[in-house]
Amino acid sequence: MASSRRELAKLAAGAVSRRRLMEETYRFISVPSPTGQEADFAAVFAETLSELGLETSIDEEFAGSPSVIGRLKGEGGGPTLQLDGHSDTVPVPHDPPSIDLERDVVRGRGAADMKGGLAAICEAIRALADAGVRPLGDLLVTAHGLHEAPLGDQRTIRSLLGRGVAGDAAVIAELGHEDLATASRGMSIYTIEVRAMGASMHEVELKDRAAHPINAVRLLLDALEARAEELAAQPAEPFGPETLFVGQVHAGDFYNRVPTEAVVVGTRRYRAPLTKQDVLEELEGLCAEVAAKTGLRVGVELKEVGPAYALAPSEPVIAAVQASYHDVVGGELPLAAARAVGNAADFASYGVPAVYHGVNQQTAHSDDEHVSGADLERAARVLAGSIVHFCGAEREEEKR
Repeated sequence: MASSRRELAKLAAGAVSRRRLMEETYRFISVPSPTGQEADFAAVFAETLSELGLETSIDEEFAGSPSVIGRLKGEGGGPTLQLDGHSDTVPVPHDPPSIDLERDVVRGRGAADMKGGLAAICEAIRALADAGVRPLGDLLVTAHGLHEAPLGDQRTIRSLLGRGVAGDAAVIAELGHEDLATASRGMSIYTIEVRAMGASMHEVELKDRAAHPINAVRLLLDALEARAEELAAQPAEPFGPETLFVGQVHAGDFYNRVPTEAVVVGTRRYRAPLTKQDVLEELEGLCAEVAAKTGLRVGVELKEVGPAYALAPSEPVIAAVQASYHDVVGGELPLAAARAVGNAADFASYGVPAVYHGVNQQTAHSDDEHVSGADLERAARVLAGSIVHFCGAEREEEKR
Protein backbone atom coordinates (compact mmCIF):
# COMPACT_ATOMS: atom_id res chain seq x y z
CA MET A 1 0.00 0.00 0.00
CA ALA A 2 1.30 3.43 -0.94
CA SER A 3 2.24 5.75 1.92
CA SER A 4 -0.10 8.64 2.67
CA ARG A 5 1.00 12.24 2.34
CA ARG A 6 1.02 12.53 6.09
CA GLU A 7 3.33 9.53 6.43
CA LEU A 8 5.64 10.90 3.74
CA ALA A 9 5.65 14.36 5.30
CA LYS A 10 6.70 12.91 8.64
CA LEU A 11 9.33 10.75 6.95
CA ALA A 12 10.87 13.73 5.16
CA ALA A 13 10.72 15.95 8.23
CA GLY A 14 12.43 13.28 10.28
CA ALA A 15 15.46 13.42 8.01
CA VAL A 16 16.24 17.05 8.88
CA SER A 17 19.61 17.43 10.63
CA ARG A 18 19.80 20.26 13.14
CA ARG A 19 23.59 20.32 13.22
CA ARG A 20 23.90 20.35 9.45
CA LEU A 21 21.32 23.12 9.28
CA MET A 22 23.08 25.25 11.89
CA GLU A 23 26.38 24.83 10.10
CA GLU A 24 24.83 25.82 6.79
CA THR A 25 23.24 28.91 8.34
CA TYR A 26 26.64 29.86 9.75
CA ARG A 27 28.23 29.33 6.34
CA PHE A 28 25.59 31.53 4.70
CA ILE A 29 25.91 34.42 7.16
CA SER A 30 29.70 34.28 6.85
CA VAL A 31 29.29 35.70 3.33
CA PRO A 32 28.22 39.35 3.71
CA SER A 33 25.41 40.52 1.42
CA PRO A 34 24.19 43.99 2.38
CA THR A 35 21.49 45.33 0.11
CA GLY A 36 22.88 46.00 -3.36
CA GLN A 37 25.94 43.77 -2.79
CA GLU A 38 24.49 40.25 -2.96
CA ALA A 39 26.65 38.75 -5.73
CA ASP A 40 29.07 36.76 -3.52
CA PHE A 41 26.29 35.17 -1.54
CA ALA A 42 24.28 34.47 -4.69
CA ALA A 43 27.21 32.41 -5.97
CA VAL A 44 27.36 30.41 -2.72
CA PHE A 45 23.60 29.81 -2.68
CA ALA A 46 23.54 28.79 -6.34
CA GLU A 47 26.34 26.29 -5.73
CA THR A 48 24.43 24.85 -2.77
CA LEU A 49 21.28 24.33 -4.86
CA SER A 50 23.33 22.69 -7.61
CA GLU A 51 24.83 20.28 -5.09
CA LEU A 52 21.27 19.41 -4.04
CA GLY A 53 20.48 18.37 -7.59
CA LEU A 54 18.57 21.45 -8.73
CA GLU A 55 19.00 22.88 -12.20
CA THR A 56 20.39 26.24 -11.18
CA SER A 57 21.01 29.57 -12.87
CA ILE A 58 22.01 33.08 -11.80
CA ASP A 59 19.98 35.93 -13.25
CA GLU A 60 22.25 38.95 -13.77
CA GLU A 61 19.60 41.47 -14.79
CA PHE A 62 20.51 43.84 -11.94
CA ALA A 63 24.24 44.45 -11.59
CA GLY A 64 25.55 43.58 -8.15
CA SER A 65 22.23 42.03 -7.11
CA PRO A 66 21.78 38.78 -9.04
CA SER A 67 18.88 36.44 -8.41
CA VAL A 68 19.29 32.69 -8.01
CA ILE A 69 16.81 30.34 -9.67
CA GLY A 70 16.76 26.62 -8.91
CA ARG A 71 14.41 24.01 -10.35
CA LEU A 72 13.86 20.41 -9.27
CA LYS A 73 11.72 18.38 -11.61
CA GLY A 74 9.06 16.32 -9.89
CA GLU A 75 7.94 12.84 -10.72
CA GLY A 76 4.91 14.29 -12.53
CA GLY A 77 1.27 14.96 -11.78
CA GLY A 78 1.59 17.63 -9.09
CA PRO A 79 1.60 21.43 -8.91
CA THR A 80 4.74 23.55 -8.63
CA LEU A 81 5.66 24.98 -5.24
CA GLN A 82 7.98 27.97 -5.08
CA LEU A 83 10.22 28.38 -2.04
CA ASP A 84 11.44 31.95 -1.88
CA GLY A 85 13.60 34.30 0.13
CA HIS A 86 15.65 37.45 -0.10
CA SER A 87 19.42 37.21 -0.07
CA ASP A 88 20.28 40.67 1.25
CA THR A 89 20.69 41.82 4.82
CA VAL A 90 20.32 45.27 6.32
CA PRO A 91 23.56 47.27 5.84
CA VAL A 92 24.12 47.66 9.59
CA PRO A 93 27.37 46.48 11.26
CA HIS A 94 27.23 43.40 13.46
CA ASP A 95 29.70 41.36 15.46
CA PRO A 96 31.39 38.57 13.44
CA PRO A 97 29.27 35.47 12.80
CA SER A 98 29.46 32.71 15.38
CA ILE A 99 28.04 29.25 15.95
CA ASP A 100 27.65 27.53 19.30
CA LEU A 101 26.35 23.99 18.92
CA GLU A 102 26.31 23.41 22.68
CA ARG A 103 24.14 26.47 23.32
CA ASP A 104 22.14 25.81 20.14
CA VAL A 105 22.53 29.26 18.59
CA VAL A 106 23.89 30.89 15.43
CA ARG A 107 24.68 34.60 15.62
CA GLY A 108 25.36 37.17 12.93
CA ARG A 109 23.80 39.55 10.45
CA GLY A 110 21.22 37.63 8.45
CA ALA A 111 20.85 34.70 10.86
CA ALA A 112 17.18 35.51 11.43
CA ASP A 113 16.51 37.73 8.42
CA MET A 114 16.71 35.66 6.38
CA LYS A 115 19.63 33.39 5.64
CA GLY A 116 18.37 31.02 8.32
CA GLY A 117 15.20 30.69 6.24
CA LEU A 118 17.21 30.09 3.05
CA ALA A 119 19.24 27.42 4.87
CA ALA A 120 15.98 25.82 6.02
CA ILE A 121 14.81 25.65 2.40
CA CYS A 122 18.00 23.85 1.43
CA GLU A 123 17.78 21.46 4.37
CA ALA A 124 14.14 20.65 3.57
CA ILE A 125 15.09 19.64 0.03
CA ARG A 126 18.09 17.68 1.32
CA ALA A 127 15.88 15.87 3.84
CA LEU A 128 13.43 14.81 1.12
CA ALA A 129 16.29 13.22 -0.82
CA ASP A 130 17.77 11.56 2.28
CA ALA A 131 14.37 10.09 3.15
CA GLY A 132 13.82 8.82 -0.38
CA VAL A 133 10.70 10.96 -0.80
CA ARG A 134 10.20 12.34 -4.29
CA PRO A 135 7.76 15.20 -4.92
CA LEU A 136 5.29 14.68 -7.73
CA GLY A 137 5.15 18.38 -8.56
CA ASP A 138 8.13 20.58 -9.36
CA LEU A 139 10.05 22.68 -6.86
CA LEU A 140 11.15 26.19 -7.76
CA VAL A 141 13.60 27.95 -5.45
CA THR A 142 14.26 31.67 -5.83
CA ALA A 143 16.57 33.98 -3.88
CA HIS A 144 16.78 37.67 -4.72
CA GLY A 145 18.42 40.83 -3.46
CA LEU A 146 17.36 44.49 -3.31
CA HIS A 147 14.75 43.70 -0.69
CA GLU A 148 15.62 45.71 2.42
CA ALA A 149 14.31 49.28 2.23
CA PRO A 150 15.18 52.02 1.58
CA LEU A 151 17.78 50.89 -0.97
CA GLY A 152 15.81 47.76 -1.76
CA ASP A 153 12.75 48.30 -3.92
CA GLN A 154 11.70 44.71 -4.78
CA ARG A 155 12.60 45.15 -8.46
CA THR A 156 14.38 41.79 -8.50
CA ILE A 157 11.49 39.57 -7.40
CA ARG A 158 8.97 41.64 -9.36
CA SER A 159 11.07 41.17 -12.49
CA LEU A 160 11.27 37.41 -11.96
CA LEU A 161 7.53 37.12 -11.42
CA GLY A 162 6.82 39.37 -14.39
CA ARG A 163 8.88 37.06 -16.60
CA GLY A 164 6.97 34.00 -15.44
CA VAL A 165 9.53 32.66 -12.94
CA ALA A 166 6.77 31.60 -10.60
CA GLY A 167 5.13 28.54 -9.09
CA ASP A 168 1.47 27.71 -8.62
CA ALA A 169 1.92 28.93 -5.05
CA ALA A 170 4.79 30.05 -2.84
CA VAL A 171 6.08 29.76 0.70
CA ILE A 172 8.36 32.62 1.74
CA ALA A 173 10.65 31.40 4.49
CA GLU A 174 10.40 34.38 6.84
CA LEU A 175 8.13 36.24 9.27
CA GLY A 176 5.76 33.51 10.50
CA HIS A 177 6.93 30.83 12.91
CA GLU A 178 4.05 30.27 15.34
CA ASP A 179 1.40 31.33 12.88
CA LEU A 180 0.82 31.36 9.14
CA ALA A 181 0.93 34.84 7.71
CA THR A 182 -1.59 35.10 4.87
CA ALA A 183 -2.14 38.88 4.85
CA SER A 184 -0.30 42.09 5.59
CA ARG A 185 -0.69 45.82 5.73
CA GLY A 186 0.82 47.95 3.01
CA MET A 187 3.75 50.13 3.96
CA SER A 188 5.26 53.29 2.47
CA ILE A 189 8.23 55.39 3.56
CA TYR A 190 7.50 59.11 3.62
CA THR A 191 10.03 61.93 3.40
CA ILE A 192 8.76 65.40 4.31
CA GLU A 193 11.01 68.32 3.40
CA VAL A 194 10.66 71.82 4.84
CA ARG A 195 12.39 74.63 2.94
CA ALA A 196 12.81 78.31 3.73
CA MET A 197 12.74 80.89 0.96
CA GLY A 198 16.00 82.69 1.76
CA ALA A 199 19.52 81.92 2.91
CA SER A 200 20.62 80.80 6.35
CA MET A 201 21.23 83.55 8.92
CA HIS A 202 22.36 84.23 12.47
CA GLU A 203 19.64 83.58 15.02
CA VAL A 204 19.45 87.27 16.00
CA GLU A 205 18.46 88.17 12.42
CA LEU A 206 15.36 85.98 12.44
CA LYS A 207 12.37 88.32 12.31
CA ASP A 208 9.51 85.80 12.02
CA ARG A 209 9.76 82.88 14.43
CA ALA A 210 6.93 81.10 12.63
CA ALA A 211 9.16 80.86 9.54
CA HIS A 212 11.86 78.94 11.43
CA PRO A 213 12.07 75.48 9.72
CA ILE A 214 12.42 73.78 13.09
CA ASN A 215 9.17 75.40 14.15
CA ALA A 216 7.59 73.77 11.11
CA VAL A 217 9.07 70.46 12.23
CA ARG A 218 7.44 70.93 15.63
CA LEU A 219 4.08 71.52 14.00
CA LEU A 220 4.61 68.54 11.72
CA LEU A 221 5.49 66.23 14.60
CA ASP A 222 2.39 67.36 16.49
CA ALA A 223 0.20 66.73 13.42
CA LEU A 224 1.79 63.34 12.73
CA GLU A 225 1.39 62.25 16.36
CA ALA A 226 -2.26 63.32 16.38
CA ARG A 227 -2.90 61.28 13.26
CA ALA A 228 -1.00 58.33 14.74
CA GLU A 229 -3.24 58.43 17.81
CA GLU A 230 -6.34 58.45 15.60
CA LEU A 231 -5.08 55.37 13.77
CA ALA A 232 -4.24 53.58 17.04
CA ALA A 233 -7.84 54.07 18.19
CA GLN A 234 -9.27 52.26 15.16
CA PRO A 235 -10.18 48.54 15.27
CA ALA A 236 -7.05 46.45 14.69
CA GLU A 237 -8.56 43.42 12.99
CA PRO A 238 -7.97 41.69 10.68
CA PHE A 239 -4.61 43.08 9.53
CA GLY A 240 -3.32 44.76 12.66
CA PRO A 241 -3.62 48.49 13.40
CA GLU A 242 -2.69 51.14 10.89
CA THR A 243 0.31 53.16 12.04
CA LEU A 244 2.15 56.38 11.38
CA PHE A 245 5.71 56.34 12.65
CA VAL A 246 8.47 58.98 12.81
CA GLY A 247 11.96 57.51 12.57
CA GLN A 248 14.25 60.39 11.56
CA VAL A 249 14.36 64.17 12.05
CA HIS A 250 17.18 66.24 10.56
CA ALA A 251 17.67 70.01 10.80
CA GLY A 252 20.43 72.56 11.24
CA ASP A 253 24.21 72.59 10.91
CA PHE A 254 25.29 74.99 13.69
CA TYR A 255 23.94 75.95 17.10
CA ASN A 256 23.09 79.59 16.32
CA ARG A 257 22.31 79.49 12.59
CA VAL A 258 18.75 79.39 11.31
CA PRO A 259 18.56 76.36 9.00
CA THR A 260 17.10 76.66 5.53
CA GLU A 261 15.70 73.15 5.47
CA ALA A 262 14.59 70.26 7.64
CA VAL A 263 13.56 66.67 6.93
CA VAL A 264 11.21 64.25 8.69
CA VAL A 265 11.22 60.58 7.63
CA GLY A 266 9.06 57.69 8.76
CA THR A 267 6.61 54.98 7.77
CA ARG A 268 2.90 54.70 7.17
CA ARG A 269 1.36 51.22 7.40
CA TYR A 270 -2.15 50.89 6.02
CA ARG A 271 -4.86 48.34 5.39
CA ALA A 272 -6.77 47.54 2.23
CA PRO A 273 -8.54 49.12 0.48
CA LEU A 274 -6.21 52.08 1.07
CA THR A 275 -3.46 52.56 -1.50
CA LYS A 276 -0.24 54.53 -1.77
CA GLN A 277 -2.19 57.36 -3.43
CA ASP A 278 -4.60 57.59 -0.50
CA VAL A 279 -1.68 57.84 1.93
CA LEU A 280 0.06 60.44 -0.22
CA GLU A 281 -3.03 62.64 -0.22
CA GLU A 282 -3.36 62.26 3.57
CA LEU A 283 0.22 63.43 4.16
CA GLU A 284 -0.04 66.19 1.58
CA GLY A 285 -2.97 67.56 3.58
CA LEU A 286 -0.88 67.68 6.76
CA CYS A 287 1.97 69.39 4.92
CA ALA A 288 -0.37 72.01 3.45
CA GLU A 289 -1.63 72.91 6.92
CA VAL A 290 1.92 73.43 8.21
CA ALA A 291 2.89 75.42 5.12
CA ALA A 292 -0.09 77.73 5.64
CA LYS A 293 0.90 78.38 9.27
CA THR A 294 4.60 79.02 8.59
CA GLY A 295 4.86 80.39 5.07
CA LEU A 296 7.48 77.73 4.32
CA ARG A 297 7.50 75.22 1.51
CA VAL A 298 6.51 71.82 2.90
CA GLY A 299 6.36 68.84 0.55
CA VAL A 300 6.23 65.07 0.85
CA GLU A 301 7.53 62.19 -1.23
CA LEU A 302 6.29 58.63 -0.74
CA LYS A 303 8.08 55.39 -1.57
CA GLU A 304 5.92 52.30 -1.45
CA VAL A 305 7.66 49.27 0.04
CA GLY A 306 4.70 46.94 -0.44
CA PRO A 307 0.92 47.14 -0.92
CA ALA A 308 -1.65 45.55 1.37
CA TYR A 309 -2.80 42.03 0.47
CA ALA A 310 -4.83 39.11 1.80
CA LEU A 311 -5.28 35.51 0.63
CA ALA A 312 -8.55 33.60 0.57
CA PRO A 313 -8.49 30.99 3.38
CA SER A 314 -9.32 28.29 0.83
CA GLU A 315 -5.97 28.51 -0.99
CA PRO A 316 -4.37 25.00 -1.16
CA VAL A 317 -0.97 26.28 -0.01
CA ILE A 318 -2.53 27.36 3.28
CA ALA A 319 -3.90 23.88 3.93
CA ALA A 320 -0.55 22.33 2.94
CA VAL A 321 1.52 24.30 5.44
CA GLN A 322 -1.06 23.89 8.21
CA ALA A 323 -1.16 20.13 7.63
CA SER A 324 2.63 19.94 7.72
CA TYR A 325 2.82 21.92 10.94
CA HIS A 326 0.26 19.62 12.53
CA ASP A 327 2.17 16.54 11.35
CA VAL A 328 5.67 17.52 12.41
CA VAL A 329 5.15 19.98 15.29
CA GLY A 330 1.71 19.17 16.65
CA GLY A 331 -1.14 21.53 17.34
CA GLU A 332 -2.75 24.04 15.04
CA LEU A 333 -1.09 26.78 13.00
CA PRO A 334 -3.43 29.80 13.16
CA LEU A 335 -3.81 32.24 10.29
CA ALA A 336 -2.50 35.74 10.97
CA ALA A 337 -1.42 38.97 9.37
CA ALA A 338 2.30 39.63 9.01
CA ARG A 339 3.53 42.45 11.24
CA ALA A 340 6.25 43.46 8.79
CA VAL A 341 6.26 43.89 5.01
CA GLY A 342 7.64 41.10 2.86
CA ASN A 343 7.25 39.91 -0.71
CA ALA A 344 3.95 38.03 -0.50
CA ALA A 345 2.13 41.12 -1.79
CA ASP A 346 4.37 41.08 -4.86
CA PHE A 347 3.49 37.43 -5.50
CA ALA A 348 -0.20 38.19 -5.05
CA SER A 349 -0.03 41.03 -7.58
CA TYR A 350 1.16 38.49 -10.16
CA GLY A 351 -1.55 35.98 -9.29
CA VAL A 352 0.62 33.67 -7.16
CA PRO A 353 -0.79 32.92 -3.68
CA ALA A 354 2.02 33.16 -1.15
CA VAL A 355 2.29 32.63 2.60
CA TYR A 356 5.03 33.31 5.12
CA HIS A 357 6.54 30.64 7.33
CA GLY A 358 10.15 30.59 8.46
CA VAL A 359 12.35 31.13 11.48
CA ASN A 360 11.61 33.35 14.45
CA GLN A 361 12.60 36.86 13.36
CA GLN A 362 12.32 38.61 16.71
CA THR A 363 16.00 39.60 16.54
CA ALA A 364 15.95 40.70 12.87
CA HIS A 365 17.81 43.99 12.28
CA SER A 366 18.95 44.02 15.92
CA ASP A 367 22.45 44.39 17.36
CA ASP A 368 22.32 40.75 18.43
CA GLU A 369 20.72 38.98 15.50
CA HIS A 370 20.55 35.25 16.16
CA VAL A 371 18.51 32.12 15.62
CA SER A 372 18.29 28.90 17.58
CA GLY A 373 19.01 25.47 16.17
CA ALA A 374 15.64 24.27 17.40
CA ASP A 375 13.85 27.00 15.47
CA LEU A 376 15.85 26.32 12.32
CA GLU A 377 14.98 22.64 12.61
CA ARG A 378 11.28 23.36 13.08
CA ALA A 379 11.24 25.62 10.01
CA ALA A 380 12.99 23.05 7.82
CA ARG A 381 10.72 20.25 9.01
CA VAL A 382 7.58 22.26 8.27
CA LEU A 383 8.93 23.23 4.84
CA ALA A 384 9.74 19.62 3.99
CA GLY A 385 6.26 18.50 4.97
CA SER A 386 4.67 21.41 3.12
CA ILE A 387 6.35 20.28 -0.10
CA VAL A 388 4.84 16.83 0.33
CA HIS A 389 1.36 18.10 1.14
CA PHE A 390 1.26 20.64 -1.69
CA CYS A 391 3.10 18.82 -4.49
CA GLY A 392 2.23 15.26 -3.61
CA ALA A 393 5.01 12.70 -3.24
CA GLU A 394 6.00 9.06 -3.43
CA ARG A 395 8.71 6.90 -1.92
CA GLU A 396 11.49 5.65 -4.15
CA GLU A 397 11.08 2.09 -2.87
CA GLU A 398 7.34 2.12 -3.51
CA LYS A 399 7.90 3.42 -7.02
CA ARG A 400 10.15 0.47 -7.75
